[in-house]
Amino acid sequence: MLDYIRSGLSFIFAISVLYMLLDCKTKYKKYRYLVWGYVVVIMGVNIVVLSQYGYIFFMRYYPLLIHLPAFLVFAFLSEFRLIKVFFVHWTLVGISTSFSMIGLIVSYFFDSSREVLNLVSYVLYLPTWWIIYKHLRPVFLYMLRNTDKGWVAFSLIPLSYSIILYSRGRYNLDEVDIYQVFWSALFLSVLAFSAYYVVFRFFQQTREQMKLQSEQNLLKIQVAAAQLHFLALEECQEKTTVYRHDMRHHLTLIDSYLADNNKQLAQNYIAKLGKDLEGIQVENYCNNYTVNLILYSYVSEAKTQGIQVETQINLPDENTVTDMDLCVIFGNGLENAIHACKRVPLEKDRFIRIQCKNKNGKLFIQIANSYEGDVEFEEGMPISKVEDHGLGTKSIASVSEKYEGVYSFAAKDGVFTASIII
Repeated sequence: MLDYIRSGLSFIFAISVLYMLLDCKTKYKKYRYLVWGYVVVIMGVNIVVLSQYGYIFFMRYYPLLIHLPAFLVFAFLSEFRLIKVFFVHWTLVGISTSFSMIGLIVSYFFDSSREVLNLVSYVLYLPTWWIIYKHLRPVFLYMLRNTDKGWVAFSLIPLSYSIILYSRGRYNLDEVDIYQVFWSALFLSVLAFSAYYVVFRFFQQTREQMKLQSEQNLLKIQVAAAQLHFLALEECQEKTTVYRHDMRHHLTLIDSYLADNNKQLAQNYIAKLGKDLEGIQVENYCNNYTVNLILYSYVSEAKTQGIQVETQINLPDENTVTDMDLCVIFGNGLENAIHACKRVPLEKDRFIRIQCKNKNGKLFIQIANSYEGDVEFEEGMPISKVEDHGLGTKSIASVSEKYEGVYSFAAKDGVFTASIII
């Protein structure tokens, strides 16, 4: 009975972590009933096999009866490439079967007690799930979304480990002589954990390098934006000084028009002065100085390209999102939008709409722009065949994940929309 409970817990643990790491929430909602129907059928088949052929036969063919169906359903639900799903799947197989291996090693010191073996396995599930969710999941998701190379080599680690574990006893612990395999089991466990430590260190270092590169690029943009803003303020100051100096002459002329009872000329002249004064204003988009610099820089660039820009920005003075992360979102989003708008042939069709508002403690940011041609998506992310393009949307996704927010990218009827809630 204890073995059945351990197998059940192992299955629940693996499935829940797979669902969590592969971020299947979106597609799962679409195909909820289909997935549940598939699960019911697979469970029915497994119950029949278990009742007809017994536990030993069932465990011997466990990879075909459990692993393969689970892999197929997550390959269907996940938006990640098949090789990435394969890596995550076999990683979870290796982790869940390692609990039995660790239980075997501990039980060696208690006369190979099966109760000790199962107890150790039970104890490991919950803390391991929490560690994966709290510490490993962000790194996992970041690498799954931002790295496309090396996954075949990564997959060889859990696959080899799982094959060796399976060969030791076909998942039937009664066939394993712990006195004979103790040292090899211990060595195998240490080797596997060491290999994964190296993989995760690589993941972390790659993530930090990409983040550092993004921050460096953003700092360059901020410096350029600050210089542009300073020049605009300087020009505005010069024009204001000139207008202040000439204001006496303007007022004298208006007074002359009114003295001659020529209201129309006076109104026309006042309207012209108003337009000229609007031209020397430096537009302020929000109260956040750093974000305002980024917005001013990109909006100014957009207008020079003949792009109509509409802004509706209500950024709260205090929020949990750092200025740097806000600049990553606005900077990358507007850079992509300008790049797409420049490809639209007619200037009258070029537009960018920026919306930002705070609701129920969450920040909603949306950048919509016109585009020409087709937009290809892979794993829910827009992709580009041009080298080094497409990194902006990945940076936006990374910021959203950092705050456990949600994001989406959509292209429909000539309008590309990036939406973020954090």
